Amino acid sequence: MTAGKRIISAFEGTHRSGFFRFACKTTVARLRVTCCLIVLVCLSFPGESVSQPWVFGSKDDPNEQASMAWWEAYGQLDLAGGFSLIGPQWRGAGHIDFLQHRSSTSLRMQATLRSGIYGLNESETDEWEDLLRVLQYARWRSIDQSSYVRLGPLNRTRFGAGHLVNFLSSETVWDDRTIGVETQLKGNRSLIEAFTSDVTAASLTGIRFQLVPFGQAETGLGSLRIGLAAVQDFSIDTTPGQPFRGLEGEVRMTAYQSGSFDFVPFASFARIPEYGQGLMVGASLENANFIDMARLHLTLALQYNSSDFRSGYFGSFYQVSNPVRHIAQGVDPTQLDIPLRDVERGNSVHAEARILFFERFELWYAFMRYHGVQQLSEYHLRLFFRAPRFVLSVAQDRRGLKGFASLFGNLGDENRLRFQFDLHLLRQLWVMIDAHYTYQAQVAVEADGADGIRAVGEPFVIQRRFDPLIGLRLQF
Repeated sequence: MTAGKRIISAFEGTHRSGFFRFACKTTVARLRVTCCLIVLVCLSFPGESVSQPWVFGSKDDPNEQASMAWWEAYGQLDLAGGFSLIGPQWRGAGHIDFLQHRSSTSLRMQATLRSGIYGLNESETDEWEDLLRVLQYARWRSIDQSSYVRLGPLNRTRFGAGHLVNFLSSETVWDDRTIGVETQLKGNRSLIEAFTSDVTAASLTGIRFQLVPFGQAETGLGSLRIGLAAVQDFSIDTTPGQPFRGLEGEVRMTAYQSGSFDFVPFASFARIPEYGQGLMVGASLENANFIDMARLHLTLALQYNSSDFRSGYFGSFYQVSNPVRHIAQGVDPTQLDIPLRDVERGNSVHAEARILFFERFELWYAFMRYHGVQQLSEYHLRLFFRAPRFVLSVAQDRRGLKGFASLFGNLGDENRLRFQFDLHLLRQLWVMIDAHYTYQAQVAVEADGADGIRAVGEPFVIQRRFDPLIGLRLQF
């Protein structure tokens, strides 16, 4: 039995054991983090033959890093107050935000305390995990940018072209967001990517290996890369003793190179055992470093899926839409999102464009146009812009769409949106606005829905939040 199989067996044994399950959750989490660190020490030596997927997670998220020399450091402290609207209820809010940047590390901790005529907002103080949720991120990236580790809520984790894991988030339910880990480790002819969505409990965990078997050429067969990925949710059993999992294999090769631009065709096959499978073929145009100023990524792909399979299923909505959870509308327990078992055979076109000006600007657009009778099209947007007097950040994920025109229609309940805007007024005085469409758990009503179909699993409904604040921003 290989070492990898021993680790998987150990995880499965921990998950299946009834007597030790509760006591071992923290131990499993520590083992995951420890394994990531051990692999990091062993494999983070420099290498140039394996291209690095910059669309993996928050590795080059401009909102989480700053350009500075190795001897420099930047710190920021926000002290603010104002109002907070959660659902129909207004409260007063006090806010503190600490940020520290160094050349290869970053740390951000943030806390908001809300209170009103009905007392404190209990969802922020009712469990010990709320102390962990103060952490926004703690990250490290090597000087040569070959290796990366991040601790904090996941919000854009992806494997390869996103066929299996795409824009995965562990903060879809904001009040119940979990602290996860994502890491990318680069060797001379190998690449390892891994994540877990919650370090405190048995949760969704994935690992991806990428190898260059035929040499170190920049184009042609010597640039062939083979990727193998596995994802498993240790908190869900689809059948007794069978955790919910997904598998993926991918091949890609740099077919043509012109200057710093690479043309990279790829093919991916993904499968969710006991459900279905899909095939994706496409190509990317990439430029990892355009005149030391920007990064460009364009992708166009076709995807064919069997029944019971959905491209990017482990994605932005997985925390509220999986085999044991679903999205509902208000107090109606009828399921709005399409369960995996009800997905019909079909095909889709994936179009994606991302341009990044280092630490300053990002525009990332991705749209999957599904061709079929079901409304399975999906859309993702990331927009960030930093200027001396303001900072703008927009993140949106939508499902349940038909064609491109449906983007301009009703937002619907399969929608995550976060809009953040910081504006400098004078001296250290700033205005900070945070508008957020997230989800909250809803107690299921013991009645059939309007169509006579009873909901299955735990329902979640949209929660709207709005925080206008004003305060001091101190830099050091």
